[in-house]
Amino acid sequence: MYRLYLGESGLNGLKGVRGESGHKGDRGPLGLPGASGLDGKPGIRGMDGPAGPSGPAGPKGDIGERGPAGEPGPRGPYGLPGTVGTPGLDGLPGLSGEKGDIGERGEKGEKGKKGKKGPKGEKGEQGAPGLDAPCPLGPDGLPMPGCWQK
Repeated sequence: MYRLYLGESGLNGLKGVRGESGHKGDRGPLGLPGASGLDGKPGIRGMDGPAGPSGPAGPKGDIGERGPAGEPGPRGPYGLPGTVGTPGLDGLPGLSGEKGDIGERGEKGEKGKKGKKGPKGEKGEQGAPGLDAPCPLGPDGLPMPGCWQK
């Protein structure tokens, strides 16, 4: 057999003529994922979900400013009557009324005072003859009992 001895490499040759295209090869394995793309436009709003459970109460806030005055309320019930007031001033005199009917006769009044002494009357008639002197008169002005019956 022959032995080959290799010598030093020679100069590069000229570029050759382009050859014919080959057949399409089999699909290779998937490559590594690429960098993230730009953010897209926001989509349409979805439907609201169910309400979640209530959270714990927060701390009490500061006292707020006083609000505007409210509308007047309805009228309340009547109160109890008050105490009797002081009498008012006397009014002006009224007009004279018509004369009334004659009333019933009243009760007999008390006896009045003794009147003045009247004028002296006329002289009276002659009296009966008097008694004899020997009979004494008693305290009643009559003869004593038993004196004139003798």
